[in-house]
Amino acid sequence: MNESTTIEFLNQLEYFNLKKSDDKYSSFDAFDKGVLVEIKNRREYYREKMIECDKLFVNYKKAQLYGKKFLYIVTDAKGVWIYNITKNIELIIKSQPIAIYCPATTDIKGNNKITKYVYKLDESLATKIN
Repeated sequence: MNESTTIEFLNQLEYFNLKKSDDKYSSFDAFDKGVLVEIKNRREYYREKMIECDKLFVNYKKAQLYGKKFLYIVTDAKGVWIYNITKNIELIIKSQPIAIYCPATTDIKGNNKITKYVYKLDESLATKIN
């Protein structure tokens, strides 16, 4: 899946009416009247999903300011995982962020690697959709 097909898939569910963010520099990918959504499409399955600390905090803050929930949605080979960050923020930030050395962007273009700080999210915090 990619961002657009993920949005289309989610909009088939009765509780979403997502629109893609029209600002290419937006910190979130989609929104509707009740939620801000960050989407991460993965080619491979990992039991623990990761969310970058900067994305978590900026989008959680924006959701609060707009009176919305912040959802983090991960797609992978085993399904679609919907994390309600707003509901689980206190539990998430109790864990220690970890530093990972990785490509600056998801699809590597050159050898531009940076250190990113992430929180690991267990699948038990997510709602899974097949």
